[in-house]
Amino acid sequence: MVQLQRRLSLFSLVMAVVTSTIGSGWLFAPYLTAQLAGPASLFSWLAGGAMAFLIALVFAELGVLVSSSGALAQIPLLTHGRTSGFIGGWTAWLGYVALPAIEVLATVQYLGSSLPWLNRTDAACLLLLLFGWINLAGIATLSRWIDGLTIWKLFVPLGVSIALIYCAANWSNLHVAGYESNGIFDALSAGGILFSLLGFRTAMDLAGEAKNPQRDVPLAMGVGLAISLFVYLVLQLAFLLAVPPAMLDKGWSGLQLTAHGGPLVALAMGLGLSWLSGLLITDALISPSATSMAYMGTAARVNWMLARCKLLPAPFAHINKAGVPSVALAATVLIGLILLQGGSTWGKAVGFVTSALVISLAVGPVSLMALRQQAPEVFRPYRLPAARFLCPLAFVFATWAIFWCGWASLQLALPSILIPSFIYLLVKRCKNVELKSSLWWFIYLLGIGLASYLIGPNRFFPLHLGLQLVLLTVFALTIFMWALRSKLLKHSPHAMVKFSAD
Repeated sequence: MVQLQRRLSLFSLVMAVVTSTIGSGWLFAPYLTAQLAGPASLFSWLAGGAMAFLIALVFAELGVLVSSSGALAQIPLLTHGRTSGFIGGWTAWLGYVALPAIEVLATVQYLGSSLPWLNRTDAACLLLLLFGWINLAGIATLSRWIDGLTIWKLFVPLGVSIALIYCAANWSNLHVAGYESNGIFDALSAGGILFSLLGFRTAMDLAGEAKNPQRDVPLAMGVGLAISLFVYLVLQLAFLLAVPPAMLDKGWSGLQLTAHGGPLVALAMGLGLSWLSGLLITDALISPSATSMAYMGTAARVNWMLARCKLLPAPFAHINKAGVPSVALAATVLIGLILLQGGSTWGKAVGFVTSALVISLAVGPVSLMALRQQAPEVFRPYRLPAARFLCPLAFVFATWAIFWCGWASLQLALPSILIPSFIYLLVKRCKNVELKSSLWWFIYLLGIGLASYLIGPNRFFPLHLGLQLVLLTVFALTIFMWALRSKLLKHSPHAMVKFSAD
């Protein structure tokens, strides 16, 4: 039987994390976060980085325990059974499968300024097909592409930042207000911060093809995320300083940079830096392309793992001679092509994807504490310190982040999760699916959706931000305790995870 091939080094895993994190986000997020939070967007990045680091620490321990490709589909199944496994795995796949399409949308949006004759939908579809072909060639080919492109992706944002600061350092911009008081939190989701920083999980999804997953996966998540956060902070500062003061007459919320295909190109052209705009347009083809290839591979592996655990039909578990889950990859490309027909923009799609990704990660803290009780004897090369405090805190942070995605995003994401989950239960006739251990999932998702619909600016209950966070914290901690009590007595054999007791 053909198996996935373990060929990825620590360097390749770090590069995969960086390339998943520095994708289309760097082309749009500085502008969107500046609109929402102005100079406070720097604190938004730090807050988003802290949240992402905490969640990454949780998954660092889980990653050394479940070191297989598509692990996000296995973890909830392992601790809470098949219904929970389907919900968590399906949600992860839902977020992943939309990401390649979003990345190519960013590319064609930027290229449209230089190539007005370009049919954006057709060009995006051709790029997706090309990336699918590269993925089909195997993990070794994919890693070579990613390693080379990621080096470029690191130097270009830093080079652009230095150029903007040198050519237009308007330090007075840091004292300009004109943005919403809660913009620092809205920027985490609507501004694309969490969308950008959650790329650390790529190391987990490729763990089954790593040479030394127990050592390399936690290191790759931490190092890759630290590098990416540094790049985004420098870029955000450069953007804030480079905006001409005359464009801030109406405050940061009134800033408009929509010409020339993308905000950074519009800024460069306004400053007379035509060489920089050319570099940005070139990078708009390279950076999102590398990220799209990486996420296409991880989406296919989550889909493959769901089928391998018998949560999806068996054909999705097929692996070709190159060690690639080819049927799952084909399904990922097909869904991406369908999504591109919707004509959405980068900014509108980010909220939906962010909500799905954070929901899929929210189960991590629950599963970690559950496994501490279900398998205390298992050797853990990395063990999260103060887990009894940090795991509930991570779950609370995840709940806040999902809520901040807003009703406009959740009204699409939640039905996309719940309807397939109910179909799964109907197909299985609610038999042998550990439904009791997964009821908390449904209450959690419906509760967040209800809170998002009722609470917030221009909603039925425009509560103060502090009171919103208190209510969400109480709700999250209640669900966390219920979910922990609902764990299986023993970890599920259906997850096909073999632990070492060394």
